[in-house]
Amino acid sequence: MITPPDPPLPAEQISARVRTLLAEVLQRPPAEVDMTQRLTALPGMDSLHLVQTVVTCESQWNIQLDEEELFDVRTGDDLCALIRRTADAREGTI
Repeated sequence: MITPPDPPLPAEQISARVRTLLAEVLQRPPAEVDMTQRLTALPGMDSLHLVQTVVTCESQWNIQLDEEELFDVRTGDDLCALIRRTADAREGTI
């Protein structure tokens, strides 16, 4: 029996989790994390925090984000879109 692929991850679920992860890394309330702002402009964000966030996201969704595509990620929303595309491709939903 063939198991159908998991349904695509809801964008709202990804966004909420990434916002929470960023808030934890930056030690701020999630409401203070603007997902449309450049990640590098978030208060307290540095390269180590960015790497920590990416590694945590990869672990959270059991994915490997493409390094070249990560260079195009500018905002939290961009990161969420990349996570969703990667997870959906892994599940064969794209």
